[in-house]
Amino acid sequence: MLIDLHIRNLAVVEEAVIELGVGFNVLSGETGAGKSIVVDSLALLSGIRASSEMIRAGADSLNVTGVFQPAGGGWREILVDSGLELDEHVADDGLVIRREISRSGRNRVFVNDQPVTLKLLTRLAPHLIRIHGQREELGLVDPELQRTWLDRVGGVEAVELLGRAQETFTGYRQVADRLSRLTGDDRARRERVDFLRFVLQELEAAQLKEGEEDDLRQEREVLRHADAIRQGLFAASAQLFGDGDAEGSYHGLSQALHSLRSITTWEPLAAEWVSELEELEIRLGELEPAISRRLDEVELDPRRLDAVEDRLAELERLFRKYGPSSAEVLAEQARLTQELDDLDEAEHGREELEAKVEQALADYRQAAQTLSDARRRWARLLEERVVADLRELSLDKARFEVALETRRSASSALMVGGDTVEFSELGFDQVVYKFSPNPGEHLGPLGKVASGGELSRLYLAVQLAGRAEADGSSSITLVFDEVDAGISGAEAAVLGNKLKRLAQGGQVLAVTHLPQVASCADVHFRVKKQVDDHRTRTRVLRLEETGRVEEVARMLAGSEVTDLSLDHAREMIAGAAG
Repeated sequence: MLIDLHIRNLAVVEEAVIELGVGFNVLSGETGAGKSIVVDSLALLSGIRASSEMIRAGADSLNVTGVFQPAGGGWREILVDSGLELDEHVADDGLVIRREISRSGRNRVFVNDQPVTLKLLTRLAPHLIRIHGQREELGLVDPELQRTWLDRVGGVEAVELLGRAQETFTGYRQVADRLSRLTGDDRARRERVDFLRFVLQELEAAQLKEGEEDDLRQEREVLRHADAIRQGLFAASAQLFGDGDAEGSYHGLSQALHSLRSITTWEPLAAEWVSELEELEIRLGELEPAISRRLDEVELDPRRLDAVEDRLAELERLFRKYGPSSAEVLAEQARLTQELDDLDEAEHGREELEAKVEQALADYRQAAQTLSDARRRWARLLEERVVADLRELSLDKARFEVALETRRSASSALMVGGDTVEFSELGFDQVVYKFSPNPGEHLGPLGKVASGGELSRLYLAVQLAGRAEADGSSSITLVFDEVDAGISGAEAAVLGNKLKRLAQGGQVLAVTHLPQVASCADVHFRVKKQVDDHRTRTRVLRLEETGRVEEVARMLAGSEVTDLSLDHAREMIAGAAG
């Protein structure tokens, strides 16, 4: 959910800091005060295209920052896959999204102070916030979202059936891809076999060993500097153990031990020093043969150095062609060997593989058909719930239908109802929500027949219907802009209660002009416009108890707030709380 929102130099908002709360957040204010600017700032954090015209007059840039407390794992996978470094506690500490737009047209996006692309933001945003209002961005017209919400009505059953469909689809794809490689164009297959044999012959002749390049590079360094290494070893041996003309440090150490042992009776510390020097004497004694052996091993060997250089050159050539290291090249060799084996089996195992493909497709068809049958049950349930809610939201004559369709595909292997159709791990259904706001009008796809206000209320009803099978919590901040358009009186009170119910355990932000909706808020903000020094400024104020009563009274009575309207406001707020 969204914890903090910081807006700077967006339209008439010079600066605003909004600390949203858990539950139902309401944004109200007089017409033209700038309520839509707050929604615009959230839209910027959702990844919409920005224009320099949005920047406040006199400012060089605008800045919108949102601090989110995300849940689930989809957002993290997106960021990790993009290469961002994330603290393990980021879900608790907050995910900071910042958007900057300058007059020069420069558009920058940051996630936890790390620059990202606008494309990445558009992928990330659906896991954090979803905006619904009088705009074309309304997500409910998206077929993918329509299918998602239908499946959510299915609850645990949907999870199980979708899992089975995904499992069987994956199994089918694996064997179908293998058969496709085997039964492709014969000429292309033969050419591929010849190519694979040539490559594998080259790789097998190289007799590559994993990690050998590291050993060879180390050996090359020794061979290149053999003379310096021998000189260093010889000097170290002479200094430690002597060279015949002079005694080394080891002899001095022995002498020191002898001297200290002679005074241990009188000097308390001598015994401790003797113990330490004896340990050093043992370690130095072990070091002498090791240095001697290494002196014997290291020698100038130009022919071996040439052999190592030649082998490394051969490996580098293989790395340029097949992978950056011996491990990757060996993995590629194993993959190509398997592909060649598959192609060589074309004449021997084709019938057996065709049978496996047919069985895998039959398994998928059964799983997808079971899912489709269940979706038809869920569709009727969703229709009933949505229509019931729409009746209470001043759309009592509206009709809503969930249609399950298929999309023909001549190249598809799956046949449903006599036609070959598209299919995926999500089944073969194309879910389409259809709507008719008035009697006598035909049912049509949402994007073509529903107005902005109707679409917002439809989305609210669908959300509520899906919540019936959910756990009552939501990790995504839902924003409703002017969802109360065309509603008044008793319907407005119903809308407020439904929004409050939807926000339980999650977070909803609604822009409203109705006191019945505002009185249901858990947190209430007022957008206020004022003119200072001939400049228009918009402020966003979080209202406490008294201010909230006054704002609801203003929404009831208009510009002139009376004692009666204040009493009425208190009653409405108390009634909504109860």
